[in-house]
Amino acid sequence: MHLFVTIVIGAIIGVSSGMFGIGGALLATPLLNVWLLLPAKLALATPLPAAIPSSISGSIAYARNRLVRYQVGLRAVMVAMPMTVVGSYLTKVTPDVVLMVATGLTLLFVSWTFLRRGLRKDSELEALEALPERAFGMEAYLACAVAGFMSGFLAIGGGMVLVPAFVKILRLPMKSALATSLFCVALLALPGVVVHAMLEHIDWNVALILSIAVIPMSYLGARIATRLRNVTLERIYGGVMMLFAIYFITVHLLDL
Repeated sequence: MHLFVTIVIGAIIGVSSGMFGIGGALLATPLLNVWLLLPAKLALATPLPAAIPSSISGSIAYARNRLVRYQVGLRAVMVAMPMTVVGSYLTKVTPDVVLMVATGLTLLFVSWTFLRRGLRKDSELEALEALPERAFGMEAYLACAVAGFMSGFLAIGGGMVLVPAFVKILRLPMKSALATSLFCVALLALPGVVVHAMLEHIDWNVALILSIAVIPMSYLGARIATRLRNVTLERIYGGVMMLFAIYFITVHLLDL
């Protein structure tokens, strides 16, 4: 049963990684904590090793459709990677319940921003997408620094911050934002894995199973995303994340 549940979790985070450009780690934490009953810090960091093959697999599917903005991604990683190390080390002195509630609140905030955007009329969304893209300025650098910190502190790969930043600040089309975020997540997960491994926050048996399960499912998720309209993707993204956030926060508030 333990193996089956882990494979199911791997499939879920793989598909979500490919479709939503988040690496899958943020969804994996509540699933591992609630379904497999892993302690908070293990549930937080164990999905990180799987985020690397998951992100690479999804990026390949997006790259074939020429949706990855490599220059944007490399700039984002240069700023975010040092902050990933800082955030990872801070988990050592942060109470478990704070980490779990912070994960849920992050999910809730990001899901609401996209759900609110997705609930606009199709004509309004199409007008937003028609706006010219912006240059990578100070606001984008700040957002990438936050993404890096969250990547280490909540072991989420940074995609939950990068996708909104790419869409709202740089005005990238949704699919390009997802694709570029996955490219960044694959790189940002590396220092997070190293630090969390040193802190003994990774269950390597579970991580190995997740890594095997996510590869085909992440590619599948990315292929699905390339076939959907940007508007549809934003609505699915916001709705799914909102449900997970409410569920996860409720579970941990009941434990207080």
